[in-house]
Amino acid sequence: MKVTHHGDDHLICLSSEEVALLVDMCHAAAISDHLGVEKEAPARLRRFMGEVQTSLFDTAQNVWRHKRRIRKVAGS
Repeated sequence: MKVTHHGDDHLICLSSEEVALLVDMCHAAAISDHLGVEKEAPARLRRFMGEVQTSLFDTAQNVWRHKRRIRKVAGS
């Protein structure tokens, strides 16, 4: 992971493996009971998860498929 900071903006450069891990962690957090009870949290979370799905899910899915194929070959 590489991070470049520009004031309040932070540009994160992730490998495909790191993208898959980030998507996994975001999904786990989204269903966690420990997500704060403030009124705006659900809307912010839905918006963030929508952006994660739109921009990162395809990359993560490719990593997961590749890992599944490797496990099938190793298990054969």
